[in-house]
Amino acid sequence: MQAPATERRSTARPAPPAWLLAALIAGLALAPRTIGLADFFTIDEPYHWIGRIKLFAAALAARDWAATDITGHPGVTTMWLGALGHWLGARMGVRDLGGVGAGAAYLASLRLPLAVVNSLAVAAGYLALRRLVRPRAALLAGAMWATAPFLVAHGRLLHLDALLTSFMTLSVLLLLVERSNAQTLKRPNVPTLIGSGVCAGLALLTKAPSLFLLPFAGLVLIADWRLQIGDWRNPKSAIYHLQSVIRRYLLWLGVAALTAALLWPALWVTPLSAIGDVANEIIGNGGEPEPAGNFFQGQAVAAPNWQFYPAVLALRTTPITMIGLALLALRAPRRIGLERSNVQTFKRAWPQEQRTVLALLAYALLFTLMMTIEPKKFDRYLLPIWPALEILAAVGIIGIADYRLQIVDWVRTKSTIYNLQSAMLWVLVLIGTTLNLALYHPYYMAYYNPLVGGGATAQRTILVGLGEGQDQVGAWLRARPDLGRGPVLSWIPPTLMPFVPASPGVLDLRVPLLTRPSSYAVLYSRSVQRKESAVAEAYVRQNPPLYTLRMHGIEYASVYQLPRPFDTPLEAQFGDQLYLRGFSQARDGAALTITPAWDVRADQPGGRFVFVHLLAPDGQRVAQIDAPLDQGMFPAWQAGQKFDTPLPLQLPPGLPAGEYRVVLGVYDPAGARLPLREGPAAPDALDGPDALLVTTLRLP
Repeated sequence: MQAPATERRSTARPAPPAWLLAALIAGLALAPRTIGLADFFTIDEPYHWIGRIKLFAAALAARDWAATDITGHPGVTTMWLGALGHWLGARMGVRDLGGVGAGAAYLASLRLPLAVVNSLAVAAGYLALRRLVRPRAALLAGAMWATAPFLVAHGRLLHLDALLTSFMTLSVLLLLVERSNAQTLKRPNVPTLIGSGVCAGLALLTKAPSLFLLPFAGLVLIADWRLQIGDWRNPKSAIYHLQSVIRRYLLWLGVAALTAALLWPALWVTPLSAIGDVANEIIGNGGEPEPAGNFFQGQAVAAPNWQFYPAVLALRTTPITMIGLALLALRAPRRIGLERSNVQTFKRAWPQEQRTVLALLAYALLFTLMMTIEPKKFDRYLLPIWPALEILAAVGIIGIADYRLQIVDWVRTKSTIYNLQSAMLWVLVLIGTTLNLALYHPYYMAYYNPLVGGGATAQRTILVGLGEGQDQVGAWLRARPDLGRGPVLSWIPPTLMPFVPASPGVLDLRVPLLTRPSSYAVLYSRSVQRKESAVAEAYVRQNPPLYTLRMHGIEYASVYQLPRPFDTPLEAQFGDQLYLRGFSQARDGAALTITPAWDVRADQPGGRFVFVHLLAPDGQRVAQIDAPLDQGMFPAWQAGQKFDTPLPLQLPPGLPAGEYRVVLGVYDPAGARLPLREGPAAPDALDGPDALLVTTLRLP
C-alpha cells in the first residue's frame, strides 16, 4: 500500500542548507576562474589596463583625486580591484615588469581579485534566485552560471565585461527579490533595494552600458503596479501605490549614485570633467565603428549588421543552455513549475517564477536590442545577458523535469529510486561541465557551441582570438636557435612580448619593417580576419609557415620567416629546392664577406655545408671558407626556412691586380656536392662540378 503523502514527506531527506549549496557554487565558480591565471595576455590588458591600474594606484597614493579619472569607460571597479592585486602581488614579491610586456605572474596578481569577485557574484546570485524560482532551478542555474565557458573566459581577465555582468545581474536579481517581497508583504524590503542600488552603482562605475539599468529598474518596479494596488479601478489606491513605486525607485537611484560618488574619487573634485569623459566615451567610442575594423560572415566589415548578436548567441551558448532555452519556449505556461510533491505550493509560488522569467526575458531582449543599435559590436558586449540566459535555461529544464514527474504517477511510489536518479543526474551534469572546462583550460575563450559547428564555424563567422595561444607561439619561438637573428614581427605585439626575450623583442608587423632583418613574423587570427594590413600579410604569406597553432578547430596563429635581405639578386638552386635568392658583399681591409640569402622550399636534411672560393685570373684558388650553411643550428630543414650566414674570406697579402672570381657550392657532410640545377655555373675545369659563379672582384 502506498504511504500517505505526509509520511513520505516526513521520511524524505532534508535539503542541504542554502549556505552550504552557495559555498559549493562559489567553489565551482572559483576553480576555473582562478587556476592558472598566468597564462596569456589578451589585447586590452597590456595595451590599456596594466598601465591604467598603475596610474590609478599612484593617484590614490598621492591623493591626487582628479587623476583617478583615467578612462571614460570609466573602469573604476577594475582599477580598484587591479590596484588591490598590485598590492597583493607586491606583498608576495611579484614584480611589476612595466606596462607593455609585463610578466605573466604580475598579470595573474592583477587578475586574481577580479576573478574572486566574479566567482562570489555567482554564489550571491544563487542565493537571490532561491527567492525567485524553485530551489532546484536555482541550483541548476547557479551551476550553469558558474561553468558557462563564455562567462568563465571573461571572468578571469583584467577587463570590464565580466564585472559589468556580475554587478548588473545581481542588481536585477535583487530588484526582483525586492519586488517579490513588496508584493507579498505589501511593503518594500529596504535592505534588498539598497543592495540592488549598490550593485547598480558598481556597474555604473564599471562600464557605460550599465546605464541600461536606469530605465530597466523603473520598468521592473512599475511592472507590478497593477498587482500591488488591489482594486486598480480605485484612483486613490492607484496614486498611493504609484507614489510607493516612485519612492522605491528614487531610493534605488540615490543609492546607485551615492555608491558611484563614494568610490570614484574624481567625482569628489572634478565631477563635471569625469562625467563628461564618460559621455565622450559613449559617443566617441561606442557610437562609432571599431577603428581597426571588424569581421562578420566571412567578410572584413566596418560594423556588422543586426544578425551579429543572434550569431553570437548561437555560437557562444552551450548545448545544455540552448536546449534549456528551447524547452522554456516550448512549455505551456501553466506547466512551468509543477512540483510533484505539492501542487498547491506550486500554485502559490508559480506567479513569482513566471514574473521572474518574464523580467529576465525582457532584460536579455532589451539589452541585446540596445547593443544591436550601436555600430561597434564585439561578442563580449553581450556578456551581461549571459547569466540571465543560464537562469532561463535552468528554469526550462527543471520545469520540464518536474512536469514529467508530476504526470508519471508511478515514480511517486519509488522515492528512493527517484532520489538516486536525481543525484546521479547532478553528478553527471557536474562531471560533464567540469570535463568540458578542463578540456579548454586555460583557453575558455576558444569554446564555441559544437551544435553549430564549434570553432571552425566561429572563425568563418565572427572575430576570434583575443591573444590566446600567443604563449604557445612564444614557447615555440624561444626554442628556435636563430631567434637572435632579429626582432619578431607580429600583429598585436604586446600579447606576444611577454613570451619572447627582450632581445630581440617584438615589433609591430607593418610594411616599413618587412625588408629589414628579422627572425620571424607572426600572423594572428583576429588581424588576418579583419585585414589589418593586406600588403604585409601577402608579403609574409609568400613563404610556407613553419609553425601553425590550431586549437579546438581554430587556426589562431602561424609563424613565418621573411626573405633575408640582400644587395645583389642571383637566382640559383642546389639539390632539392634549396634556393639562393641573392647575396651581399662587404670589404673590410683584408676581409671579403659574402652573405648568401638562402630559401628552403621543401623539407630536407640539414647539416649541409657551403664553400666560397676566390679564384685568381689564372684559376688558382687563393682564398676559401667552408662553413655550415645554417651555422649548424638545424639537423633538418623545413620548407619556409631562411638562412644568411656571413662567410668571411681572408684575402692573402700581396695579391696581384686583376679580376678574381668568387664561386660558391653546397655539399653534404660526406663531402658530395649538391647538384647545381639553376644559376650561372662556373666551368667544371675551373673549380670542379656544381659550383656557382657568384661575382667577380677587381683587385686592388
